Amino acid sequence: MKRVWIPKAGSAEKRPLGIPTVKDRVVQQAVRLVVEPIFEIGFHPHSYGFRPGRCCQDALRRVDAQLKSGLLHVADVDIKGYFDAIPHDQLMEKVSAKIADGRVLDLIRGFLESGVMGEMRVEQSESGTPQGESSAPCWQTSISTNWTGGWTISAMR
Repeated sequence: MKRVWIPKAGSAEKRPLGIPTVKDRVVQQAVRLVVEPIFEIGFHPHSYGFRPGRCCQDALRRVDAQLKSGLLHVADVDIKGYFDAIPHDQLMEKVSAKIADGRVLDLIRGFLESGVMGEMRVEQSESGTPQGESSAPCWQTSISTNWTGGWTISAMR
């Protein structure tokens, strides 16, 4: 995977973006098509980020409806370095709880540990999911579901 640095919206900072080879992209998409539905059913119904059939406009409509119903607070969370900080072992433990096929698990671990090409050298990674890898949003949502599960509308009233 090639790493490029792109401007971060509203900031002078840059964020890394991974660009997989065509062959890797095809394999990643195939794996995502198989495993995403397995994980999707366990995600919170009001989680909108990077999910099939959902978009930021859906989240805004939900916020609007909740504000009109009398709620007064909105929590918008962006965790700095989130993509880079997901521990591979914890992620693979969560994935292997739902996926039993060792070949699929090996492919997923391979995606995570393949490293990135930056500055003309390969950098290995022990944590994180590359932004740009097509199944990364599924892994990120599956990990974040662990700690956002306790955040409910009733808790914010």
